[in-house]
Parts: sequence; C-alpha cells; structure tokens
Amino acid sequence: MNLARRSQLSSLVKRIALLLLLWSPLVFAGPPKRTLADVKLLYFHASWCQSCKRLEAGKVLERLHELQPALVVERVDVDTQVPLLDRYGVTVTPSFVLVDAAGFPLGRPVIDLDRPDVTLERIQKLVKKMVKP
Repeated sequence: MNLARRSQLSSLVKRIALLLLLWSPLVFAGPPKRTLADVKLLYFHASWCQSCKRLEAGKVLERLHELQPALVVERVDVDTQVPLLDRYGVTVTPSFVLVDAAGFPLGRPVIDLDRPDVTLERIQKLVKKMVKP
C-alpha cells in the first residue's frame, strides 16, 4: 500500500472514531425526553383534497384533542405553505408529521382512511414513544 493511500485510510479511520465518540452518548442515552409542550403535530391538508375530507369526517383531530388536549396540532395548507412540504418531504395529503420544538421531524403515523380509530391509535403511539409521561 502506498503512502498516500495509507494516509487517506488513516484520516478516514480518525473521522469515524471522532463520529463514534460524538454520537455514542446520544445512542446509549436513548431518545431525549420531551414533554407535550416540546412537540407538535403537523397536519398537512388541502381544501380540495377528498381524502382530507374523509379523514376529517372520521373526527380524528377532534378525538385526538379530547384524548391529548395539551398536544398542539398545527394545520398546514399545502397550497399556501409550500416550503413546509419541501422541508418535511410531504408528497401526499393528508399527512401527519410529529416535530420537536426545533422543527425536527420525529415521526409520521400511517393514515388509514377507512379506519379513523386506527389512525388515532397510531398517532397516540407515536406521541407516547417520543414524549415522556
């Protein structure tokens, strides 16, 4: 192995070691503990979206508010708030994205339009997983 190649390999090993050193506390400590005040649920919808109307007819948002009154749900109109679509990679409506206080995405529950109760359960599971009791 020539000297230049050995130097590149050594540099790569040092970078990997540094990354492991920096990330290991995060990996071993688990996810940061958040409260409901530290997260919000983004609901991406459109006025013309038939699937959104089906979801809203299932009263998922109202039931979620009854079960988790402290959880902030922010409605995001995909026609007027295009930068948020790009930021969170939303390509279909309706969509939910749970984010932390800094706007970092924590998860996306899968929506089942035929079973609103299942969608509600999935949202609750995600919130429970990401928020300390």
